[in-house]
Parts: sequence; C-alpha cells; structure tokens
Amino acid sequence: MKDKEAAEIPWQVQAAIYSAGMFSFSMVLISSLVLTVLADSLTDSEFLIGLIIGSRYFLTLALSIHGGALMDRLGTRRVMVGFAIVATFSPFLFPAALMLPFGTAVTVIILLQMIAGVSDAMVWIGAQALSSHIMQGRRRYVGRLTAIVRLGAFFGPPLFGFIWDFTDIWTTFIAMGLWSGAGLIAVLKIPKTSQEKDVADKTRIRFTEVIPRFSDYLAAFRLIAIPAVGLILMVTMVRIGGTGIQNSFYIVFLNEGGISATAVGVLIGFAQLLASAGSLASATLARIIHPHWLVVVAVFLTVITIAITPLLVIDASTVLIMLLLAMAIGARGLCLGVSQPMEISVLSRSVGSTEQGVAAGLRTTVNRFASAGIPPVMGAIAELVGIRNSFYVLGVVLMIVILCAALFVSRHPKLGKQEEE
Repeated sequence: MKDKEAAEIPWQVQAAIYSAGMFSFSMVLISSLVLTVLADSLTDSEFLIGLIIGSRYFLTLALSIHGGALMDRLGTRRVMVGFAIVATFSPFLFPAALMLPFGTAVTVIILLQMIAGVSDAMVWIGAQALSSHIMQGRRRYVGRLTAIVRLGAFFGPPLFGFIWDFTDIWTTFIAMGLWSGAGLIAVLKIPKTSQEKDVADKTRIRFTEVIPRFSDYLAAFRLIAIPAVGLILMVTMVRIGGTGIQNSFYIVFLNEGGISATAVGVLIGFAQLLASAGSLASATLARIIHPHWLVVVAVFLTVITIAITPLLVIDASTVLIMLLLAMAIGARGLCLGVSQPMEISVLSRSVGSTEQGVAAGLRTTVNRFASAGIPPVMGAIAELVGIRNSFYVLGVVLMIVILCAALFVSRHPKLGKQEEE
C-alpha cells in the first residue's frame, strides 16, 4: 500500500516515538564526545582510549538480537521502559568511578559504558521496531524519525561540549542523566500497540523469558539469506565503521590539535543538522535512484569524507581549518541522513511483521560490531603508524568493503527492481 493511501498516524503517537528515538540515538554521539575527551585526559595510550570508547558497544553487540526478540515476544514498549530507566540513572555513576584508583576506575568506567550503551541502544531499537509495528515501515514516517533523531544529535554534542568545557565532570554527567530521563518520559507516552496488548494477555514475564535463547539468534541470522537483508547489513557495517572513526579518534585528533570540545561538538552537530535534511530528502531521492544503489553510493561518500580528515588540518588559520572540516563533515552528515532511513525501510520491508524486532536487533548487532571494534583497532593501528595514517588505513579497508556491496547489488537482478512507495 502506498503511503498516501494508508491511515494517518496520530501526531501524539508520532511525537512520542520520535522523541524516544531522538534522546536515545543522540546519546551515542553525546557519550562519544564526553567519554572520548575524558579518556584522552586519563591516559596517553591510544589503545586504552579506543577500548574505553568501544566498550560502550560490547554488551549491545551480544544482546541486540536478544533485545529485539524480547520486544517481539514481550512487547516493544514494555522492554523499552525497562532499559530507559537504566539509561536514565547510569550516567550518575561515572563521576563516582573517577574517585577510585586509576586501574579500578578504568575498569568500572568500561563496565558502566557497557551498561549505559546497551540501555540506550535498546530504546533506539524499540523506536525503530515501533516505526514498523505502528507505521508499517512507510518511508514518510521513517524519514521523519531519522530527521528528528538527527536534530537531537545536532543540539546534543555542542551543548555537552560546552558543558564539559565550562563546568565540571559532575555537572556533565548529571546533564546526561537528565537527557536520558527525557527519553524515558517519551517512552512512557507511547501508547500500547496491539502487538503489546496481545503479548501482555498471553505472557507473564518469567526468568526463562528474559534470558537469551539460541533459537532467537538462529532465526535472526537466517534472515541474512534474504539478499536485501544481506546488503543492508554489509552497508550498515561500513557506515558505522566510518562513524566509529568519527566518534573516537576524529575527536582525539582534533582535540589534540587544539580544537576544543565545544568546537568539535559544533562540527558533529552541524553534520547531524545536514543529516536531518538528508533524511527528509531520502524518500524523494529513492524515487529517482533505487534504494539499494542509493544507500551504497551514500555510504561510500560517508567513508571518503571522514578518511580525508588529516588532509584538512593544514598549516593555516583556525577559521580556515574549521571551514574545511565543516565542509567535509557536513557532506558526510548529508550522506548519512540519506542512507539511514533507506537501511531501516529496506530492512523492514524485507521481513515479516513478526520479525521486525529481531531484524532491528540483527542490524544493531552488525552496527555495534563495527562500533565496538573500530576504536580499539584504530587505536592499535595508531600506535603503530600514528593517528593521522590510521585514518587512511581504515578508510581504504572500508571503501573496499562498500565496493564489494556494489558488486553484490549488480549481481542480484531482483535488487535492481524499483519498490513501490
């Protein structure tokens, strides 16, 4: 059914889902900025910095499929509420961890990163799943969702960069807790769907219901056999690989080059503003270019625009350097905005209605695999060849993978047929 022929979703419902997605999604960028500058102030080891940053995604990597399956089994909103509560209170524990001896403090921070990361991710997975349960994966609503979450990411990093530069650690992390708390309020405003009412009538939450099941993972990985799903997972890994660079050593490289956390936050926020515009334009572009080719080209450009960062930090005025950096990351943001709703929409249309949570969890697993792996790998590469050269090494690797994705599309004729809106 075409978007224009389907029933309109009440704006209150849209607002609640969009807000839940916005606060959870933007926390990824906020925490990346804050924890990166914090880690950079704690140690000179690039590998340890990368480990601290990447640890936020360790639990999410292991539990995204399980979380998505829980949403399908117990109800999306119900699971979102539980994780949103944890996401709200976990930031308050970070400053306390810094009072411990160095080794213990780093260990506790890594554990807190893991808990906070999986909590934020599950709320975001839930928002994506609800865009399928309630909005049927329609590009108009998915485009709005990704546009609004990018707007939150536009305001978040500059705000928290400013808070970091001009207040203290306690204030910064308390503000992070309040930000996640706003997301909890949004989740509570989401009405129960028919899916949740059905499972609520049939299912009591038991211990056996919340522990991971091998069958859930098997069902999720079987989806990879669907060509469109395989394509989306491949391009997602590359896109998030570039984001892993941006959320770790991009910040370290600029911060060590004398650019403040506030300025870095402004650059990241500017990229998210253009990403919001890209998300809104994605449905129109998908009518001109097939979504599968559109997402491949857009992701290819996101890699190039982050890999060339060291070339832009030249011997010139700070204003010129900031202008060059803004142009590059702005172009990257625009392409990110185009690619993300295409990934969500193509994936949701490729699986059944009872597999939406698992599919979103599978995509997030691949997402978090790249997010968790890139920072420590890039840190290890940086210790061998330097931070500057590590951008080029990883950039080449990611571009090779996306070229393989393009070859995949060209060899599967069914992926070349235009889908209906």
